[in-house]
Amino acid sequence: MRRAIVLFALLIGLTALAGPSQGARGQTVERIGISAADRQAHQLPAGLLVELASPVGYERQSASGDTGRWVGARYEQIGHPENAGQATLDWTVSFDQRDGEADAISHANLRHTDWARDQRGGLSVPHVVGTKGVGTILGYYEMVTPGIPGDARFEGVLAFPLDKNLHAIIHFEALQPPDDTYMIGSSVASSWNRGQVLVALSGAQLQGNLPPKIVAARSIQRGQLVRGKVVDRFLDSVLGARVSLEKNIGGSWTKVAGGKTDQRGFYTVRAKRRGTYRVTARFGGFTATSREIRAGHR
Repeated sequence: MRRAIVLFALLIGLTALAGPSQGARGQTVERIGISAADRQAHQLPAGLLVELASPVGYERQSASGDTGRWVGARYEQIGHPENAGQATLDWTVSFDQRDGEADAISHANLRHTDWARDQRGGLSVPHVVGTKGVGTILGYYEMVTPGIPGDARFEGVLAFPLDKNLHAIIHFEALQPPDDTYMIGSSVASSWNRGQVLVALSGAQLQGNLPPKIVAARSIQRGQLVRGKVVDRFLDSVLGARVSLEKNIGGSWTKVAGGKTDQRGFYTVRAKRRGTYRVTARFGGFTATSREIRAGHR
């Protein structure tokens, strides 16, 4: 059963954050596509993207394909302000085709296997199409740190499913400032880095429709209309899918009406004469079909 997950751990270290609200100037958004090989192997539509949003105040220093670096606020060494630099967040997006649940997949993608666990838990990843939120996908994150007193470095990994045996993997490392001899404003380095990794993990989302999986259909208004909804394997709405109302005529299915799903995944098509109908939804070369229903006026 899908359930909403509140990332209580996000409160930890967020007192270190100061500045404008999310989405303000100085925030960077990265968009990373799924490779053609992975898409074809798992029958996913083109245009599906993983989006990352940096914490406010971080900007892109470099990006190449599925990896990059954001740089943020200035840090200074306590008592030696001439020893200074900019906080960094290194990011990578990859795709894991191993069998397993998101918690095991996220743990398997940690790079610093000798570091101590800081925290872990479920995280609901927003699923959007354009600017419209269509649902969430339940993922799992894990954060680790060296466990040495004063060491401020953190690593965070988030895994969430796209299909059976396919997880998106989002990886962050906060390596600068390196230890608690440094401050960012009034925040010690470890509190700052922990908070930024948490914010970065919570800023990930999936952009684009997944393939249609379930088509609901029922007759309304005394059978004159057929109305329903198209959803994907996570029960998130599929927007802009083409729908065909098909009638069983002499044992063959014939299209008699058509339309598209709206911004909530719903459609309405008109049935004419009484008979047995079904609805087929198509998006990006993928199809799904409803159960058979009786519709049409007598």
